[in-house]
Amino acid sequence: MQSVEFNDYLNGILEMVYEKIDTKAGARQVVKANYYKIKSSFYEDVNPETVVDDILKPYKRYIKESVIINEVKGIDEPIRRVVRDITNIVKSKEYGEYYLPEDVKGSNAYEYDFDSDFKKFNTSRSYNIPPFSIELTYDANFNMDEPYMVNASLLDDNETIGMVIIINPEHYPQLMYDLIADVNDLVAHEIEHVFQEFGMRPEEEVHYKEEGEEEPEGVEYYSQKHEIPAQLKGIIRVAKLRKQPIEQVIMDWFKRSKYAHQLNDEEINYMVNFLSNEYKQRYGTV
Repeated sequence: MQSVEFNDYLNGILEMVYEKIDTKAGARQVVKANYYKIKSSFYEDVNPETVVDDILKPYKRYIKESVIINEVKGIDEPIRRVVRDITNIVKSKEYGEYYLPEDVKGSNAYEYDFDSDFKKFNTSRSYNIPPFSIELTYDANFNMDEPYMVNASLLDDNETIGMVIIINPEHYPQLMYDLIADVNDLVAHEIEHVFQEFGMRPEEEVHYKEEGEEEPEGVEYYSQKHEIPAQLKGIIRVAKLRKQPIEQVIMDWFKRSKYAHQLNDEEINYMVNFLSNEYKQRYGTV
């Protein structure tokens, strides 16, 4: 049980962070990610203003009124760069653990930082994307029914994307067509969550997970307010690549990814209609 003094200290820091980044959910995420640093500072009697300045250093470039990304510009170039790094590893068939961009040949960077290093990453301009890294697990399984399995999530530090790719080598290289689409989808999806965690999206799209809160499953999971925009970003990316209608892209993903979502046909049809309508409301015609 926390002392009254520590709770006052913590709440004071939360209020100061909120004043600087102007998003309650974003402020809670920052404080949550730095909880142990704040607790140590309390016992060391560090001035709360000093603590706030310290924990907001990684966010400093993004704390400004124009911080919400212009959707028209998109982030296709950075996504393409990250996907190329991942697919080069898949093509190598050298299974194991990878840390990107650190393990990319010729790279000495520990994170993708397209905002300050856009020339180094061969992109035409900065994209105002917070720095992030990827922890990739790549493996093979000759016994699984699917040609491949792939999944990704944003880890607890809110700036590392964890990704797992398992392929059945008997289906290589035919599997690459769909796998590349899914990797594009996942990278776009998880970068959207990075934007959310850095307070760069509207308040209603930022998810604050309470301690001990269980992750919903099935349709409920895919219908969460913070998941919808991330799913749409991945869908849009694949639709651009394949030059296919949004509804087809959504249906194709749900059909080939039953191992990931575990939805029945009725639930899949519901989600196709649901996400298509969400796309129409946000971006216009499907």
